Amino acid sequence: MTSYDARTALDAIHHHQEQTRDAYVRHSSKLRYTLVSALTVFAISAAFDLPNPWRSLILLTASGLMTGTLFVQQRRAPVRRKPSSAEWAFSLWVAGAVIVILVAAGIGARLLKLPEPGMVAGAVAAVATLVAGYATRPIVRAITRRDGHG
Repeated sequence: MTSYDARTALDAIHHHQEQTRDAYVRHSSKLRYTLVSALTVFAISAAFDLPNPWRSLILLTASGLMTGTLFVQQRRAPVRRKPSSAEWAFSLWVAGAVIVILVAAGIGARLLKLPEPGMVAGAVAAVATLVAGYATRPIVRAITRRDGHG
């Protein structure tokens, strides 16, 4: 094997790794999964405005919907790879930011004495989830490329 052959093979490997990372990011940030996440955030928050038998039913249904969506998302992924610790940390940070927005919106709705504070907070957090899903895609792509997993 010549040095040119080795370089060509290495370039091909890097190209395939880049394609793998791009496919991973593209699939994980599809609009349908972001919409289901936003719907789940809204449903969980709005459920707290309901009386107990309905609250429990909505919470269980929303939890099942999110679990099912995560399962389907993993099963339909064109690429399987283990997320890096930086990807996990960023995902937890984004989830924490949405939770902070949810809590702040709930407190604000209660201070303003709005009729259904859980629903208002859920709507605000659902919009934040949609914005985060769209806005963080370039960051996720950069983290994925920087970590060099393929």
